[in-house]
Parts: sequence; structure tokens; C-alpha cells
Amino acid sequence: MERRLPLICLAGIILASAAMHVYAQKVYQDKLIRFAVWAQRDVYPGYFEGDASEQTQEKNEAAKAKLEATGNAFTIPVTRIKETVPHLLTGMVYGWKFDYTPADKARAVKEYFYHEPVQALSGEEISKIRYVKPWVEDDRLLCWVEYNRTDIQERAFLSWQSITHPRIKGVGYARLSDGFEGIQQACDEALKNAIREYERKIIKNKPKEITGTVIIATPPMIGIDAGKYMVTLDFFMETDRIITYQTF
Repeated sequence: MERRLPLICLAGIILASAAMHVYAQKVYQDKLIRFAVWAQRDVYPGYFEGDASEQTQEKNEAAKAKLEATGNAFTIPVTRIKETVPHLLTGMVYGWKFDYTPADKARAVKEYFYHEPVQALSGEEISKIRYVKPWVEDDRLLCWVEYNRTDIQERAFLSWQSITHPRIKGVGYARLSDGFEGIQQACDEALKNAIREYERKIIKNKPKEITGTVIIATPPMIGIDAGKYMVTLDFFMETDRIITYQTF
């Protein structure tokens, strides 16, 4: 059975399984991280149809003005891609630390979630990201994203695979009009939901706090569903500690 690569969408980039059909192949991510992205070129007024909010209209007008000033139809989609890809690669190369407190109405405890990169990509590492083989199809700019892990990064990723770490998966949503910030919000929600679902299935009694580390196991799948970004992330998870309530 043919296996299709997951594609990333951002501010007009959506899951493009049909468009990428001829490029479908099985790609291992141990040494070479490789996935395809595509962006709609028309990201100024007309793209966010149905969203008449003042904030969105301001973003649309600013995008249009920038496009007219540069005269380059690819300026905005290229910028959006280069804003988002390093954020996702950070989760694939180094992973994220997290601290999660589930909501508990009986104890009047509000949900709390925080995460941060284990290590941010350096400027040198970002400069090594390759955007290759671009082409235009149906008014979309498409390209492949490639990044070679260093030997140390490859060994670290292989250790996640070899050690018995649970696999968790979550889905998050965000408004299209939020652009790059929306992608980040959807990623945050996907991670939180993945941890929450794992906690519900594995831990008998709701814990007070869970801390740990995750690394993205496979390329993200980010599409559009009901007018919102839909981000699906698959992780390896390592739990640092689980704090339980001593008494009710």
C-alpha cells in the first residue's frame, strides 16, 4: 500500500495529499528529516472569506500592502513557511519539556499547561534548513523541506525509538486568521491533548501534576477543518514525575 507523506499548511497551507500524490514515498526521519509544504499565494483580502473581524481585515490589508510594495507574489507565503518550519523542527530535533496540571472541578483546580523547547535551534541550524524543488500548482507555492540531523541528533532520536517510550498523539485547532501564531496555538493544544488522553488511559486516579519531555516522532500533519487549522502531532513521551493528590 502506498504511504503518503504528511504535509504542513500555514496561512493558506493545507494538507495536500492529492497534490503531492506523485511524490508519495516512504521516508525515514532518522538522519534526513523531509516533508513537503505548500502555501497559497493569495493570502491578502479574499483568502479569509467569511471572517469580517476588524483584526483580520487589518492583517489582510497589511499583507496586501506588503505584497504591492515588493511586487513579489511569493514574498508572503515564503515568509510564512520560514516562520513556521523552524518551530516544528525544534520539536522534531530536540523536543519540548512540559508541565501539565489537569483540571479538577471537585478540588477547584484549574487546568495548567506549559511547555518549552529542550533546546532551541541555533541560527546556524536554521540556516541549514533547505527549501528545495519549488513549483507552482493551482496558484500554490509548493516545496520540500529538508534538514540533516547531526550525528549527535541522530543518535538522540534513535535512543527515543529504542527505549520503551509510550507513543502519544493529539489534535489541536486554531483560527486561520491567526496565521503563524495560530499554528503555534494548535501545536500547543495538540501536545496538551496528547498528554491528557495518555493520563486518562494510563493513570487510575487523576494526578495533581505531570512533568516530562516529548519529541515529535513523525512529521506533523496540519490541515484545515471547518475553517480552522487542524494539527495532528505524534510524540515519543518520557515522564519525569507524576505527583498525586494525597487526600481528596
